[in-house]
Amino acid sequence: MNRWLGIAIAVLLCVSSALYLRNKALQSDNNRLQGNQTALLEKATYYKTEAGKSAASVQRLELSYSELKGKYKEMCQTADELGIKVKRLKAASTTATETEVKVITQVRDSIVYRYGTIDTVKSFSWHDAWVNILGELKGRDVSLNVVSQDTIVQIVHRVPKKFLFFRWGCKAIRQEIVSTNPHTRITYTEYIELK
Repeated sequence: MNRWLGIAIAVLLCVSSALYLRNKALQSDNNRLQGNQTALLEKATYYKTEAGKSAASVQRLELSYSELKGKYKEMCQTADELGIKVKRLKAASTTATETEVKVITQVRDSIVYRYGTIDTVKSFSWHDAWVNILGELKGRDVSLNVVSQDTIVQIVHRVPKKFLFFRWGCKAIRQEIVSTNPHTRITYTEYIELK
């Protein structure tokens, strides 16, 4: 009888520990899904820094590999094109920017030597620290060369939980993005971390 009681207790302990571990896994997945729901319902925040640079803030999505493959096929295709297996991804980020420059400059006459002949064209140029524009007007034709330089800085940080003056733990993971080009405006951003 004691032998059967010992076996029953051992089985109950094994079942209890398995159920406890399963419960912990479900709680962890539930917390992940709640964070994802908050991230999807919250829009990205677009703002200007104190220096006047365009910036954006977005909360992290934490996805499994199967969720990434199902919902973000373009991102998976880009990883494949780069020769990176999706299973090896740690995180992925997408940012879209738009550069708008209003140019006011003067047109001047220039002499150009082409194919053994001398030709006159009207040319113009404009530049600042981020954008360089060169152009030529020949009759009704316009030739433009526009070069825009930009650096996008991405910072990923933890947002702590708060109660009164106390901060602890991790409420969310956020990505802050700043464009150094003042002509550039961030139009879209998304940050995905893989589980």
